[in-house]
Amino acid sequence: MLSISCTFIGICLFILGSSGNGLCILVFLRKKFRSRIITPYFIILLFADSIYLLFRLIKLLYYSQTLFKLHTNIEESCSKTFLARLYQHVTQTWPQPFVPLVQSETYMRFSLVLMSIMSIQRTKFITRSIKLLVLPTTFKDTHKYKWTFLLILSAFFIAYTFEFAGLTLFCSKSNNRNITYDWFIYMSKNMENATHILTNKMSNQPHELKCVEYAIHGLQQNQTLFIEQNPICTQDKLIDILSHYFDQHEKPIVNLIQKIIFFQTEHRISRNEIRRKYHFHECLFPQEPNFFHRYYDFMYSRIFGLNRHTLLLGKNYYS
Repeated sequence: MLSISCTFIGICLFILGSSGNGLCILVFLRKKFRSRIITPYFIILLFADSIYLLFRLIKLLYYSQTLFKLHTNIEESCSKTFLARLYQHVTQTWPQPFVPLVQSETYMRFSLVLMSIMSIQRTKFITRSIKLLVLPTTFKDTHKYKWTFLLILSAFFIAYTFEFAGLTLFCSKSNNRNITYDWFIYMSKNMENATHILTNKMSNQPHELKCVEYAIHGLQQNQTLFIEQNPICTQDKLIDILSHYFDQHEKPIVNLIQKIIFFQTEHRISRNEIRRKYHFHECLFPQEPNFFHRYYDFMYSRIFGLNRHTLLLGKNYYS
């Protein structure tokens, strides 16, 4: 029942959100505007905007358990709708080529590149019309649409290539065990009120919960992890448990990581950056975790490299 309601709400939001684009397309298809040189560009941009809205709504349903604090049965969540399950299948089957298509930066770059091309083409056309003493209001010149659709495809290819390179070239092979271990020690010593976020995830795993609680108690009471000769669990086992849970891209874990990083550095990190930096392991060139995190700022620099932080989007876009 909940999945049907989520689907209905998603359809209604898509209709409301894309209705304005539909009206604009109808206006551009009128006889007065149909032969304008700018018409194909604006129609494509309106379609691209609607397509991104559709992907955004599907992602909203798929990540509903991560984004929102829903007190519902996981078997009846919005992420179980047909479109959300289809999205999950496609992203897991073809993650590298598909994921850039659902990112907003792809469509922003596409819009910027396409508008630049349109401006150049229109300037060239007006200049040519002036030289031939033909008013640009008479759009009967067969040359005005030459290469238009090829230019549109080229603009999308450029935007897709930038996003593809930024999202799928580099990542860590697995969870960084050293960082996870440091997070746990810092949390246990300095964030006692936040430890329940981690332990609540282990409520149905008594052995793992006992191991983690033992380590937390040792850090809080004695400032050390293992003080007995035969502790409840070894350090390697503890790190294995922590690596497993800290590698889950779920709302409680994401919030916990955000809190730890903020307490450590006073820097607020977004959910998307947490996923890219710590939870994403499917890329073309996976790196060793320590190497990836050591050179992460260089790989995803705003100034250098083909990635989603290039200056094409502006310096303060992610601030």
